[in-house]
Formats: sequence, C-alpha cells, structure tokens
Amino acid sequence: MLLEAPNKCSNENPTLIFDEACLDVINTLNETISIYGQYTECHNCNFQKLATLGPGSNTSILFNTVYPTEIYYTTNKNETAFCRFQKTLYEHYRYGWNVTSECDPLFIKEPAENSFLPILTAFIVLFCFGTMWYMVKCIYKNSGRLRRYLNLSSEVENDLGETSGSLLVIPKAPTIKKHPNRIKSIDVFRGLCIVVMIFVNYGGGKYWFFSHSIWNGLTLADLVFPWFMWIMGMSLAISLQKKLRHAVPRRLLFFQIIRRSLILILLGVVINSNHNLSTVAQLRYPGVLQRLGISYLIIGLVEVAFKKRIEEEQTSRFQDILPFWMPMSFIVICLLIHTCITFFVNVPGCGEGYLGPGGLDDGGKYYNCTGGVAGYIDRYVFGEHIYKEPIKLYETKQYYDPEGILGILTSLFVVYMGVQAGRILNTYPTIKDKVIRWIVWGTVTLILGLSLSGFKQNDGLIPINKKLWSLSFVLVLSGLAFFIETFLFLVVDIYKKWGGRPLFYPGMNSLFLYIGHEIFKDTFPFGWKPVISTHGTYLFMNLWGTFLWVAISIYLYKHNIFFSI
Repeated sequence: MLLEAPNKCSNENPTLIFDEACLDVINTLNETISIYGQYTECHNCNFQKLATLGPGSNTSILFNTVYPTEIYYTTNKNETAFCRFQKTLYEHYRYGWNVTSECDPLFIKEPAENSFLPILTAFIVLFCFGTMWYMVKCIYKNSGRLRRYLNLSSEVENDLGETSGSLLVIPKAPTIKKHPNRIKSIDVFRGLCIVVMIFVNYGGGKYWFFSHSIWNGLTLADLVFPWFMWIMGMSLAISLQKKLRHAVPRRLLFFQIIRRSLILILLGVVINSNHNLSTVAQLRYPGVLQRLGISYLIIGLVEVAFKKRIEEEQTSRFQDILPFWMPMSFIVICLLIHTCITFFVNVPGCGEGYLGPGGLDDGGKYYNCTGGVAGYIDRYVFGEHIYKEPIKLYETKQYYDPEGILGILTSLFVVYMGVQAGRILNTYPTIKDKVIRWIVWGTVTLILGLSLSGFKQNDGLIPINKKLWSLSFVLVLSGLAFFIETFLFLVVDIYKKWGGRPLFYPGMNSLFLYIGHEIFKDTFPFGWKPVISTHGTYLFMNLWGTFLWVAISIYLYKHNIFFSI
C-alpha cells in the first residue's frame, strides 16, 4: 500500500486526491542510504523499502495521511535504523526531509487547507438550518395572532376571488397514523442507525472515521449494524408479548417469523446481485440482510417456544431473568461454541486461535490466514461466493467476509440483548425500575467487553473487531445500545424534551430505506462521480444522498405509507 503510486509526487504540482501527501527527501550524506517506512495502523508489520538514494540525490514519496507514519533510514555500510521517528502527515501538504547525521526532522514545504474544514462547514449549515426550522415552528405554534392573520388572509382571498357563488371543496388531508402506543424512542434509535448507515455506505465523505475499521478497533461505521440488530430484538420482545396476550396461536407466530426471515434472506441475495455481478458463480451469499434474517429466525423461534402467554406473578428482583433461564442458557451455549471454535480449532497452516487479518500482520507469519478459523470456514463452505475486497493496508490475498457463518453465533447475543431490553420494558411497571436495569445491563456488558479487549486496540485477549464480530465487540456494542436507548427513552418518551424528528421518520420505514439506498447507490440524484476528488465534494454528495432518503421517509410518513414484511 505504501507504493501504490510511487511516481505521483515526482511532479512539482502533483494532482493529489483525498488523504494524500508528498515527502521530498534529500540525501546530504556521502554514502548511499535506503528509506524505510510503515503505517502505525499496520500491526506488527515489517517496514518496507521506499527508496534508495545515492550521495546528494533526492526523491519524492507519496504517503497516505489516514494513519501516522513511521520512517527511518539505513546506510549501505550499516543496517542500523537511523533517525527513526513517527509523524502524522496532513492531507495535500508537501513535506521535506534533509537526511543528515544530526537527524533533522521533517518540515513543511507547502501547506494546504485543513481537510476537516468541510465537516465544520456542514455542521454549521445543518445547525443553522435546524435552528431556523425549530424557531419558525415555535413562533407559528405559539402565536395565535399569526394564525388568525393567516386565516383572515385566506378569507379575504376567497371573498375577492372568482369562486364566489360556487361550491368550495376543501380536499381532506390524509390522516396520519400517530401510533400512540409505540415507544417512540425505539423508532428514533432505529432512524439514527439507518441514517448513519446510509451516510457511511454512500462514502461518508471519504473520511476514515466514517469508514469501517481496517481490522481491530471501532469507528462510527462499525456501530450502526449491531445497534440495528439490538433494536430488532427489542421490537421483537415487545410485539411478541402483545400477540401472545391476544391469544395469537404459536404456530402462526412460528410461521410469521419463518416467512419474514426467508424474505430478508432472499432480499439480501438480490441486493448482492446488484453489486457488479458478472456471473452467478461470483454471487455473494452472506450479507447484512442475510445476517438479520438468520438471527431473527433463531431468536424469534426460541422466544416463541419458551415465552409464556401470561407471566406468573413474581416477587423477585430478577423477574426479567429467572423465568427465562432456558433461552439465556441457549445464548450462553452459542457464545461458548463460538469461543471454542475460535481458539481451539486448528486451521491448516495457521494453527489455533489466530484472530488477525493475515497478510503483513505479525511480520507475514500468517500471510494466508485472514480471519483465522472464521475466514477458513467461510472460504471452505462458500468458496467464491463471499466478499472479495482485500485489506489493502495488510496487502492480503485471501478473501474474507465480515458477515460470515461463525459471526452468527455472536450476532445472536446482540439480538438477545435487545430482547432483554424489551423484556425489562414489558416486565417492570415503573420508569425507575426500567432505567436502572438498562443501565446495569449496559454497564456490565460494556465493562466485560472492554476487559476482554484489555482496554486497548490490539494484543488484548479478544480484541474489539467488527469484521470478526468478536465477543468483546458484541458486548461493548450491546452495552452502548442500552445507554443510548435509556437516554432516548427519557428524553423522547418520558420528559418529551424532543419529538425525535427528523430521525423518527426514517425509523418508521427503515427496511424500505435500506433496500432503496442499496439499489440506487451511485445513481443520480443520490450519487455521481465528482469532478474533483476531495473530501468536500464527497461529503456534499453523500450528505445530499442521505438527505434525499430522509425526505422520502418524511413523505411516506405524511402520506401514511409504511412498508413491512
């Protein structure tokens, strides 16, 4: 990855795209030197030779500015690393480095605009627009004089117009389903997830923190899918209890869950076929909707099988836990199976317990072991029918699918934590009891997940990894989901300090928005190919595409249109 375009900076005014910078190196020594470098994000990767310079010669090297870079040089007479330093380079800057025996530092030759300026601009614009919209609504709602004036103007217009003496027909506006019995915070949380998901899937302005993590760690893009699954579990628990109380036959509930799951899986395969499909032999089988469908199927069947229609009166403080020991035991068994497979299955050529990306990781020792046993299982079962994007930073050759088979076991835990949140909502009558238990569950799962990761990105017992859906990852994300739902529940449903708009609207048609944004991705007006490849142009385009889908969701809500399966 370091040498993707080695000659791009050789021009005096190179055409750099986002996340690129140039380094001009001058060798002032009287001997030949070799420049080595590597990105700090590349875990335990060997340094790569970037250039060889004779006495008095110079060169220009292109770097990616997403990750800090570590550089040093050696001489032809001594392989010792001289002047080893780490530097965070800035986008479109041109740096200089005079290699001397005194180890002179890098210096800026040509600065450029701050790459985060488009984000600040977008934030200011959105903040001003939201503030103005809120003020207009407040003025209109609280000003009886203004409303009377508008009504009076309408009457005067009718009196002076040509419609006098004719029948005045006023079309009736469609009645909007207000869903008074819904927990609005759930729809707001779901809307937050789908809006962020659309934005990051459309590119997120090409910023690294709006993209998925290279391997270990968390970014904004890593959060929304697990949270969406958590919300799915919470909604399942709430709707299932209502149906059971209304004496809906269990066989009908089984049928509904199986039908919905199969539709989700089928839709997922259809969406995969829309992504640069050449032949059926290259069709990707796993995917986001497939993972949702399988998780919903398993947890839904377990809940329908073990949940009682009418809960017995409980006096225990653990009435949301003790009566449900069987489904909880099932989830624990799934996690144990996942852990045992991950750490104790011997993968040919890779050994046991490898959790890395392969390629350059650990000095190339596990070059063809991308994803460890999880990747091995997917490549063995699906063959060519998996995600085929290599991890460029690690220069991997083996394909790996982040929605593979083994991750289903930990996905069940995320969905079940959502079920547990819904069960607490259904079981305890007071707001205090609900909130306390949500906070307790969130704290326990969050601390446990961080402890498994060793409170660091790499080298923990079980690193936080979205691509692997590691145990620490699902624990941390479930814990955060408990806290977010608690906050939204208090602000939106209890104290009513915020109506949840505009996130409430996408939350009411989330599946339609997800399918639609995937189908129309990179098609006008939702997306296009920018003339200039900068963060600003991509950020505007991706925000515009997201805005259009939010506008569509508002239109659907106002016209009483809701899509469900």
